Amino acid sequence: MKAILNKKQLQTVMLLSAVIFILLCGVAYTVSTRTTTANTVPTNPDKPAYTMLRDARVSANANVDWETNVGGSSDESPVSVLTKNNEIYIFGNTSSSDYDFSGLEAGKTRGFGARLSATGRTLSFTVFDFTVAKAIPTLAGFAVAGNEGSAAGLYLLSDTLTVTGKTSMVPSQALTACGLYIFDNRYFLFAEARNEITGTTTLLLHIYTTGLTLEREKTFSHTYGLKLLDVMPYENGYILAADASFQDRGCLTVARFDTLTEPAYTDCNLGYKYTPTAFLPLGDGFAAACDNGGNCELLLLGHDLTKTDVRFLTKTPNANKKTIFFAGATYLYTGEKLHQLSDDGRSVGTLDYAPESILSFCANGAAAFAAGVQNGKMSVALLGKDKSKILPFQTVGCTNAVLYAGADHLLFAADTHGVTQDCPALFGGGDVWVGKIPLNA
Repeated sequence: MKAILNKKQLQTVMLLSAVIFILLCGVAYTVSTRTTTANTVPTNPDKPAYTMLRDARVSANANVDWETNVGGSSDESPVSVLTKNNEIYIFGNTSSSDYDFSGLEAGKTRGFGARLSATGRTLSFTVFDFTVAKAIPTLAGFAVAGNEGSAAGLYLLSDTLTVTGKTSMVPSQALTACGLYIFDNRYFLFAEARNEITGTTTLLLHIYTTGLTLEREKTFSHTYGLKLLDVMPYENGYILAADASFQDRGCLTVARFDTLTEPAYTDCNLGYKYTPTAFLPLGDGFAAACDNGGNCELLLLGHDLTKTDVRFLTKTPNANKKTIFFAGATYLYTGEKLHQLSDDGRSVGTLDYAPESILSFCANGAAAFAAGVQNGKMSVALLGKDKSKILPFQTVGCTNAVLYAGADHLLFAADTHGVTQDCPALFGGGDVWVGKIPLNA
């Protein structure tokens, strides 16, 4: 009897053990499946979940060599796309919460960098603790202008997108990074500071050595609010071109400066409803593209920054009134046409192109490219010495795009909010859609 009872007890113990084991396995399975869902935060920010960045696919668009997309559960927006060392880099900002924000709250907008091979193969992806405003290549990697809260900063990255150094402008008021240049082995970081009482914007410049030591600080202020157009070397120093508009009056301000002396301003009063929108070297002097109620007028300046002539590049107000005009090298976009310019500002070649809005413009010396949007769909116009054409795409809800023109290819990065024949996959929200267009076809 005792032996029988012991046997029954043994069976009971074995049964209970089996039930407990099954329950434990169920719990373990539940935990393991939760740790692999899309909402899980990766533990290593340099190695995100594989779904954040796909390898490139052959595009259904005959104009595109390959395409891919970058994204998370929410929205991504591109800031720049470029090539370096035969690799492709995309910089932008994301509000997706799929990433490891190093203890910062999920869902807050942060910058990101993606690295691809020349054929679109995924190499790396990194989310930063700062937003990205501008990125430019350096010998050691990249320099990035961005923001952490109200502090504008300069961030140095390696080629593998690891942050190797950073410095910030101590904010006496809110600062927004708006420009970054490299001159004479120094970093020129610009930020905007807006006076909430007067409504005017001041430009603050910090000049850093390659070791990120602050060498000089300069303030560019005006009776009018300033909007940075461009900065470039000039004689023994530099010039800064800005839109100094106030109410309905437009004013082009060009400030001559060096690292020691205070800026010397040259103002060109343009009249009511004029807005300078681009500044570029042209011939022996300079040119400013100005918007006048939808007309594009090219203001020509001599090397001494005195006004020499005005070219009217549109005869009547175009459909894109107040559209921002773009200019670079010897090319310019007016809101309705792409123009190739002579050294004296005359139009010597044009391509009709008038979408609802223009998102990006670039040139490679042999051609100019403009990305525009019509009904949420992007197209790219190409004006070259040998050929001119418009390349259509099937994007959905496109509101932002950037271009990069190499010698034999054009890269684009645009936001898209839906699946199309050109972009057959979407992570959620708005992705960054990236593609490569061969220019020798």
